[in-house]
Amino acid sequence: MKKSWSFTDMYGKEHSIEYKNGFGLKLIVDGTKYKLKSQNWWVNVIDYSIEIAGTDIRLVAIGNKVDVAINGVYIGSGERYVPVQANTPAWVWVLVGLSAVVGFLLNSALGVVIAVAFSTFYINFAIAGKKGKVIAFFLIWVVIQAILGYMAVMLSAAIY
Repeated sequence: MKKSWSFTDMYGKEHSIEYKNGFGLKLIVDGTKYKLKSQNWWVNVIDYSIEIAGTDIRLVAIGNKVDVAINGVYIGSGERYVPVQANTPAWVWVLVGLSAVVGFLLNSALGVVIAVAFSTFYINFAIAGKKGKVIAFFLIWVVIQAILGYMAVMLSAAIY
């Protein structure tokens, strides 16, 4: 993935910002490269700060969502910058583990694959501070696993 932005500093000079997520995470500001490292091992989480000509620049990446804040305001959304919480709350990890174990017990490998996909959403939303969405996606996961489990039981009963 590659994203780019530009801004004009308080002296009227144009600057370019580029984010690359391929073989390594990179931030390129006016041709100068900065190596980045995610703060979370499961989901890409970056809150990188740099100052150019008195301008505070923050590259913020959570999963595939990337934006740049200039002096406390995001370029893309126009929202105020809020520091990123890199640590995933413990209760979210409990949901991740529960999803994987119950998914396996109900629906074998397919259940685990679905649990991993939903776990990525749990972690993304938790890092973004959206607890309600974490709970909503967990409930959606419960419904999907129950439906798949019911279908598997009915299919096996129909075969025998």
